[in-house]
Amino acid sequence: MNFKLNWVTLFCTALWLHFATANKGTITEKQNQICSGMYSKEDWSGRVDPYISFDLKKLNKEGISVVIFDFQDYIHIGAKTKAGVVKYICDEEAIKENLCQEKNKNQFIISPEAYDPDSDTEKSLSADIHTFYVGNTGLVKDKYAIKKTGYYCVGTYAKDTGISYKAEVNFRNSFGNLAASEINKLPLYGLLAIFYVVAMALYLFAFWKHKHELLPLQKYLLAAFVFLTIDTIFIWGYYDLKNTKGSTAGTTVYMVIVSILNSAKITMSLFLLLVICKGYGVVYPKLNKTTMRRVQFFSVLTFAISVAALIQNYMTPSDSTSMVPLFFFIPLGICFMIFYFLILQSLDQTVKYLKQQKQIVKLGMYKKLIIIFYVALFVIFGGIILSSFVLIGMSSIEMVEQHWRTRFFFVDFWPSLVYYAVFVALSFTWRPTSTSYMLAVSQQLPTDPENVADFDLDDLQSLEQEWNQEYEQPAGSEPNEADLNFSDDENDKKKPVQPSA
Repeated sequence: MNFKLNWVTLFCTALWLHFATANKGTITEKQNQICSGMYSKEDWSGRVDPYISFDLKKLNKEGISVVIFDFQDYIHIGAKTKAGVVKYICDEEAIKENLCQEKNKNQFIISPEAYDPDSDTEKSLSADIHTFYVGNTGLVKDKYAIKKTGYYCVGTYAKDTGISYKAEVNFRNSFGNLAASEINKLPLYGLLAIFYVVAMALYLFAFWKHKHELLPLQKYLLAAFVFLTIDTIFIWGYYDLKNTKGSTAGTTVYMVIVSILNSAKITMSLFLLLVICKGYGVVYPKLNKTTMRRVQFFSVLTFAISVAALIQNYMTPSDSTSMVPLFFFIPLGICFMIFYFLILQSLDQTVKYLKQQKQIVKLGMYKKLIIIFYVALFVIFGGIILSSFVLIGMSSIEMVEQHWRTRFFFVDFWPSLVYYAVFVALSFTWRPTSTSYMLAVSQQLPTDPENVADFDLDDLQSLEQEWNQEYEQPAGSEPNEADLNFSDDENDKKKPVQPSA
């Protein structure tokens, strides 16, 4: 029987749609191949020698043919008959045409020799491609030893179309149970957690130094720092636990907890951005109570929908055609779109108000916020474009062989790194200072743009001098409570009113 498969198409598709994200994978009659990157012991040391094992869990009829190989050797699987047809399985017809021997019956046909471009010589493939026939359930005694780093695949074939089988493939690396494509996340997320701790310590120092001049927003930012640090430590802990214990019920529960924390992280980020863009903490010391309650309610609603979508995603099998997940993901997408719209609208309104009132110092802070947004977008899209050009410059085989090593960085870690940079930049722009509280509870007099240099967030003396000149108070004295009163008409907006001279 002919085994007609386009191996390039098959395994390129497998790379994108069935990229192995764990050290163990399942093969069935419907999904008859699986691939994963593997590190040699020389490239990533550990306690055991890396290997690939095959464990047949279920089989209802005759046996199956199995092949394990380095992806770059896929072209040496199969042979052409006299009629020009490529055969992949050693059967009676292939034996008669001397494509394989009787002892290899029902196994994959392997070319006896292949050209090695690294050494300009021909080499034997007996150690690079391993094929066997399994007729009984259980763990196959012979394991495929990994001698060099590469992208390895396991393929199966059953000549009986009515056969049903299930097998577990273990891609065991020397460092532990984590997949080779994920092992780099372990040290990198540990390093990112340290970065969060350092940034939080610096922010906490400013928080303690100006503990009597704090704004509610600055307390929110400190709480966010604590949460993000804990969240990053949890992510690092998940990969460490998975590397030590493998895929167990405990690691699955831990993964759900980490995912819920990630949902809270996204919702918290959107909430903070929205209240900042509405002027909370700088333009107004507090937002209108009704407005704040609405923002808080919408944030809680978004978080609840996000968690529901996450749980539904875990409960739905990967091969399911059910439309139930859409009942959660569509509302979640709508919530995100509303958040983005409100953030952009609020930022535009706040900037226009500050321009009209000629609040140069406060306007400068929001211009910094806009710059942070644009730089973040530029970096994210720059990374996407750069990775796209790298992939375009690769051949299909090179992409399959090499992309698994760097895919984690652009897909997972790169956004986390950008998020860290954006959050730290934003939080330190709104950090507690000697003048941050004064900026929030008072309005700057209309100022000529040429004199903007006289107003800096940390320049307390400049602001005090202008306050003293305007209200004829001696230098170093505190402003009267009456000078900070809000008018009854404007109380809901919390907009400071300049007292008359």
